[in-house]
Amino acid sequence: MSATPIKSEEIIPTEGRPLTGRMVLLWLIGFFMIVFAANGLMMHFAISTFSGIEEVNAYSEGLSYDKQIRAEHAQEARGWSVDLRQRRINAATSEFTIQQKDSNGAALAGLEVELLLEHPADRRRDMRLVLMPTPSGDYRQSANVDAGQWDVVTQITQNGQQMFRSRNRIVIDDVGRGLSKP
Repeated sequence: MSATPIKSEEIIPTEGRPLTGRMVLLWLIGFFMIVFAANGLMMHFAISTFSGIEEVNAYSEGLSYDKQIRAEHAQEARGWSVDLRQRRINAATSEFTIQQKDSNGAALAGLEVELLLEHPADRRRDMRLVLMPTPSGDYRQSANVDAGQWDVVTQITQNGQQMFRSRNRIVIDDVGRGLSKP
């Protein structure tokens, strides 16, 4: 048995462009240009859709922190019980009801009740509701609210003075099961 030598022309094709160092460099630069363009596009959409601001004026909020603590202590001393209820009227509309009682269990009248519905991920969807008094002593208002998680800030004032404030996370479902905590 004799071995036949293989010629180098048979292994390496001679047609097409040869792979050079310059070609590898251009492919590498092109790859990273595509990666940088995709990252830049994602950064643009992330920055333009979410401001990242938790407090609009954080400096003045920090300066008034002691005042907020005093207001919370005064709120606790009043002993009010405030009950927030939400029910789905239809697929898009929810009705919010606030029932508040003093420390003796009597309904309170003459209050201004306001809800701030804050969407946890998109400030543009936030809405403010002013609840209207009902003959039964509750305060009620309806609004078009999407299903999902919401932060609800309840503010009750009387004669311009804040009497009650709370912040809660609720889940509004789209099948009408009502208010629940996550």
